[in-house]
Amino acid sequence: MGNPRHREAEALYAKQAARQRTDFVVSSILMANQAELLEQAVRQTIRHELKNLRLASQNAQPEPDMNAQLSDLPDSLINALEEL
Repeated sequence: MGNPRHREAEALYAKQAARQRTDFVVSSILMANQAELLEQAVRQTIRHELKNLRLASQNAQPEPDMNAQLSDLPDSLINALEEL
């Protein structure tokens, strides 16, 4: 029992009442399996979303700069604005 995880598992097992130990082991195994399946599902979902994000960013058109400077406007438009 040199492995700390084994000692911890043995301590948890020993804390169980003798009649409940089998149920404790079964529940622990099922919970570990469920956690593993959940982790796999989360990882797969994240990979899928990252892949879609990369595809979306590659297909995106550059957005036009909506912050026009006064010097970018034609003189006729500037004169029209001054007349208002």
